[in-house]
Amino acid sequence: MKTIAIANQKGGVGKTTTAVNLGAGLAIEGFRVLMIDLDSQCNLTRTFLTPEMIQNTLANVLIDNKGDGLPFGAAIYETHIENLDLAASHIRLAKLEKSSQFDDLFRLKDSLNSLSDEYDFVLIDCPPSLGIVVTQALLASDHVIVPLAAEYYAFEGTQDLEETIKSVRRSNPSLNVLGYVVTRFDARTTASAEAYKQAQAMFGDKLFETLVRSNTHLIAAPAYRQSIFEYAQASRGSEDYLNLTKEFLARLEITSKVRLLKEKRK
Repeated sequence: MKTIAIANQKGGVGKTTTAVNLGAGLAIEGFRVLMIDLDSQCNLTRTFLTPEMIQNTLANVLIDNKGDGLPFGAAIYETHIENLDLAASHIRLAKLEKSSQFDDLFRLKDSLNSLSDEYDFVLIDCPPSLGIVVTQALLASDHVIVPLAAEYYAFEGTQDLEETIKSVRRSNPSLNVLGYVVTRFDARTTASAEAYKQAQAMFGDKLFETLVRSNTHLIAAPAYRQSIFEYAQASRGSEDYLNLTKEFLARLEITSKVRLLKEKRK
């Protein structure tokens, strides 16, 4: 199981959009995927679940239980997309930022260890901050993907994120940045072109080749509780996230055949 945190302390850069559509893309490829909504704004959760569908959330598991009672799986729900599950968020997750116990930092990691045979990938949608919640996510992850909006001041704070990742590596030495992905790219604007050039200069081969272009379908799809592949299969957004999914797998040196081979061995 590979765990990937999707993180950037700057809001509005496409973290949730990337979690939704990368998760859906991997599921379509035949991988078993768990998305974890660690953002107390609950946007990822609302994309797939209605309130009446939810009984327990990560707040019940990570805050209320303190290691006893409900298992992590109690907060996990199947989505309408085959192979794609979701651990639901709640506004009370914001209370995690007030945690003062060192052991609490590893509660998510410990919980995921119990799921290692159930999923090929775990994607963690992080809140727009560099607090304790993001630290929990990084401690539980193998890789980080950093979405960057193609606009002025888009890369402010990336150095702070890199410092946080460096600090977390003391306890999780295998953690690495899988890549930076430019989102909301509009070839018609000077700002996007200059932001992309800046990203190339700053991140080099850590920058995904895939550009996620600005696309109204990407904005509209969540309102219909759909991924871009369902809502607008022929759109630029669908093309871009399909390409990102393929590039993601290539960077990890994994093909869709891996899952099929696993099934044949059972």
